[in-house]
Amino acid sequence: MLHRSLFFTLIFIIFSNTLFADTRHIQGRVIDRHSGQAIPGAEIFSGDIGTITDSNGKFKLVLFTEDSITIRCMGYESIQLSSQNISHEIILRSSILEGQTIRVTANRVIPGITPVAYSILDEKEIGLRYTVEDVPMILSSEVGVHAYSESGNGTGYSYVSIRGFDQSRIAVMLDNVPLNDNESHQVYWVDHGDILSNAEEVEIQRGVGSSLYGASAFGGSININTRISSDHEQLNLGVIRGSYDTEKYRLEYQSGSRFGKDLSLSLRGSLLNSDGYRVDSRSEQQSLIFAVEHRAAGLINQFRATLGNELSILQWDGVSKAYLDDPDLRRQKMPWTVPFKDDYFQQIYSLNTRYLINDHSSLHNVAYVVKGRGFYEVEKFGQDFYSYNLDIEDHYPDSTELVLETDLLRRKWINNIYWGITPVWTYEASKWRSDIGLELRSYTGNHFGEVMELSDSSLASILPDTYEYYAYEGRKQLVTAFGHFLLRITPKLTGSVDIRTQMIQWQLNQEQIGHASGVDLAADWQFFNPRVGLSYALSNSLSIFSGVGTAQKEPADEQIIEADDVRSTPQPAPAEFVLNKELGLNWFNGEQRVKINLYQIRYENELLSNIYDFQDGTFGVESAALTLHQGIEFELRTALYKQTVLNLNGSLSQHRTSEGELKDKHLANVPGILANALLLH
Repeated sequence: MLHRSLFFTLIFIIFSNTLFADTRHIQGRVIDRHSGQAIPGAEIFSGDIGTITDSNGKFKLVLFTEDSITIRCMGYESIQLSSQNISHEIILRSSILEGQTIRVTANRVIPGITPVAYSILDEKEIGLRYTVEDVPMILSSEVGVHAYSESGNGTGYSYVSIRGFDQSRIAVMLDNVPLNDNESHQVYWVDHGDILSNAEEVEIQRGVGSSLYGASAFGGSININTRISSDHEQLNLGVIRGSYDTEKYRLEYQSGSRFGKDLSLSLRGSLLNSDGYRVDSRSEQQSLIFAVEHRAAGLINQFRATLGNELSILQWDGVSKAYLDDPDLRRQKMPWTVPFKDDYFQQIYSLNTRYLINDHSSLHNVAYVVKGRGFYEVEKFGQDFYSYNLDIEDHYPDSTELVLETDLLRRKWINNIYWGITPVWTYEASKWRSDIGLELRSYTGNHFGEVMELSDSSLASILPDTYEYYAYEGRKQLVTAFGHFLLRITPKLTGSVDIRTQMIQWQLNQEQIGHASGVDLAADWQFFNPRVGLSYALSNSLSIFSGVGTAQKEPADEQIIEADDVRSTPQPAPAEFVLNKELGLNWFNGEQRVKINLYQIRYENELLSNIYDFQDGTFGVESAALTLHQGIEFELRTALYKQTVLNLNGSLSQHRTSEGELKDKHLANVPGILANALLLH
């Protein structure tokens, strides 16, 4: 009852504030400059508030007085106007994008139209929140999002979940380049230090959503778009220092119009270091971004080179409360702990191209190459000969190898590369729009493990200083075809259909070294995932939407075989499947807004962490036949006084098993209640 009373009290406050808020009701008609004819389907929006013009080019919108609005339509220049300068007729020119552009891509939400739950962080909001933290920590104040960092202070290895789904089940893209690891589906934010200093927008879609390529989006998707062009030439130097020896140095240059109105250049280098909250831990991140944007008649090319190197000292051993309460002990190094060292260098090269074919049709393409190389090492004590294939001359039977022990330094290497290309053709008419595309991607990952500094003297004469005890190569090819279709059924009712089909070929080849028998594995998967939705405008400020869709994902490599473990043997692993249902309501009145969303996700073959099986920084996993994720999400926003805005959001959810011996048991490590309050001025 308390939750219900508080919720309705907040609703009452926001609706009451509407009477006193300084709002502006605007309306107008969008026309073509040359013909004077109405432009139907033009998008008019300000932040999350949006609408489209009807068949006569007319629109109505309620805004905060000092807001500006953006008007965009394919084949026309996008323009921004102050809400105080809106004339009855708004004229668009049919020339293309000579200045900064607004992305209109198939995987982006169209406010007021796309039937999906979402949040958008614009450049201003990112600037208010971001200092040195990783991306997950900045997103943690959004609806349904939970995040934590291993270091304890938000830098280094950090993790994000949406609706209880970890980031291996969230599709993450950086400037339309998929970041999910092709083998584990994980996302390593530590490889992209200070990336938010270049971000102009972060879009979060919750649920299966309308992300049409990249990794399968079970819990949602995160799209980070970085800026290149700028209004003025500028050189910026930033220095931040804080507790736990945290420091960040950033040097950034933007060319403005230095090289002409059609060419923009951006360059940024960052150094970010922190000891973190945990004793015997540290994170060092270096990143470099070089980007060029070229604009011509009907054509935009954006090239980016994003380089990132991270060195992390990871610590998972815990300490007692008495230890934390003693300041003298806290300053001492803990001799019983064993830190892990992670060193990785990643390079991302991408080319985004947008070409206007005619007033109704355009082509967008992204081509990318991603390369990475690094290792993960730790000191190991009392390790048996068998596990590391140390008996290379076969002196001992297996039973003896299992009891012979040595200390050693273990290092696991990976050297990988993947490339892809994703052309998308968009056609837009007065009452419908289609986005049809294809993604081709190829991945190769070489893995090998080394041991060195062995304490057993008998091994020194027969083993090299660095001994390779396992090696394998993984390969994956993906072909994805997708279509996204929007149809204005009536002036107030819009239908959405997404179709996604994917074919995956997977191979893993393990070398025969010692007890690793050497296996050649292959598997194929074919997925078909549809999604349908409806959005209905009850009024200019109130709309509802609903949707249902599916998503499927191939198992991670380690579910089939842990090829770096001589004891592991291949085993069947089922594909994962979700059925997602959504029902939402959006109400806007200037700076006042209310969003409420109900969801239910049925998840087949979900991998659950076993909290009693923790090794080398990861939990063991077990598969559940069926789990159920459901809840309600809300966002309440109101203007308190002039530019002071109060934003409240949260979610009440339930995550439990639905079949088997553990039926109706709540899932571990998944918060059921999330809430955030943010005051902006």
